Amino acid sequence: MTKKKEVNFAKAFEELEQITQWFDSEENLDLDKGLKQFERGLELAGELKKKLSEVENKVNDIKEKFAA
Repeated sequence: MTKKKEVNFAKAFEELEQITQWFDSEENLDLDKGLKQFERGLELAGELKKKLSEVENKVNDIKEKFAA
């Protein structure tokens, strides 16, 4: 059985910001490195989106629990 890796939201968001800053600061972009950075950025964005969705669902569950 594989254990689900828990996303550290703050660290993932910080890494995504660093990737964005790297793209903004590079004058002579290395295409291979840029492609790897882009791929990692998409992975992080997906993980962050999933985590936000999970939190939103929990908030809605809590609101429904106390609205009754």
